[in-house]
This record gives sequence, C-alpha cells and structure tokens, in this order.
Amino acid sequence: MGNSDSALISEKQLEIYQLETFFTRKEILRIYESFADLNPDKVREAFLAGNYQIKMDYGEVTQLSELKFSPFKDRICRVFSEDLSGDMTFSDFLDMLSVMSMQAPKDLKAAYAFKIYDFNDDGEIDRTDLDELVNRVTGFRMKTEDVDGIVDEILKECDMDENGTLTPAEFEDILQKAPEFSANFNIEV
Repeated sequence: MGNSDSALISEKQLEIYQLETFFTRKEILRIYESFADLNPDKVREAFLAGNYQIKMDYGEVTQLSELKFSPFKDRICRVFSEDLSGDMTFSDFLDMLSVMSMQAPKDLKAAYAFKIYDFNDDGEIDRTDLDELVNRVTGFRMKTEDVDGIVDEILKECDMDENGTLTPAEFEDILQKAPEFSANFNIEV
C-alpha cells in the first residue's frame, strides 16, 4: 500500500497496539500493510471518506495465504472476530496474528486453540467437536468407524475425569506435552 496508509494508525493507537500485542511498532505497520493489501480499494475509499474503522469481510481475510488453505480458517476468523461473524477489523486481525505469533505464550495459544476446536461453542470439546476436528484434519476422507476409533483414543488418553469431554484445563495439559504445538499454531505475515 505505501507509507501514507500507515497514517490510518495514529501514534497513540500504535502505542496501544504495542502494549496489547507481542509486536513492535515496525511489525504492526508491516501487518497493517498486509491487512490493507487484502482489499486496497476498500482501504483507499474508506480513507478518502474519513472512515478509519475498516472491516474486511471473511472472504477477504481468508485470502491471506496463511489462512487460504487451512481447514480451520472459518473457526479461526470467527474466534478472532469481535462480532463472531468472521469479518475482521484491523484490531481483530492484529489480535489473531499476535496470538498466533511465535512470541505468544503457549497457554494463550492453547486457550485460543480450544475455542477454535470447540466447534459448537459450548465451552468444552466433546465427541462431536473431535469428530469435526479429525475430519477436517484428514480432509473428510476417513470412514466413520475410523474417525470414531481415533476419537475414542483421544478421549481415553486425554479425558482425565472420564466425562466424555475435554475441558480447557485438560486440553491445555495435552498441549503442554506437545512441544511442536507452538510452532504449528503460528501465522506469520
């Protein structure tokens, strides 16, 4: 986009973003350019109209190469979208990238991963959520009985209180045992 578009972020807002994210001023400005590049015409028109609260729709956000082919792009966008629509303001976009950066602590990443994988948004990961998770990871190419077997094994191994669901604490415990989680739960633009 160019340096003039960085004027859409005030110095005060840049300071706030630095305090609220894991990014430097320079990284925030680079991320803003990536956000603006999702739809440069929308940004230009908004800027000319004096509208600095630009919101990219879900289809625009998912053009980001790091999301484009993710089987979880709809959930990622929904979880990080303030209104849960999947549409994102720059603040939503920056929050998403901050949580999914290498600098974010593992427990924060785990909390958001839990929300992403809680497909029915009921505050726990149950058999239905795990079915959806396995199917998305495998591209919906497995037989139902094979998916059921994997889900049974996950619950057997991870459901500490044996109630048929994973709580946020159980989920975080699983991820603490997965050293590659932080590196894999990552988006860099």
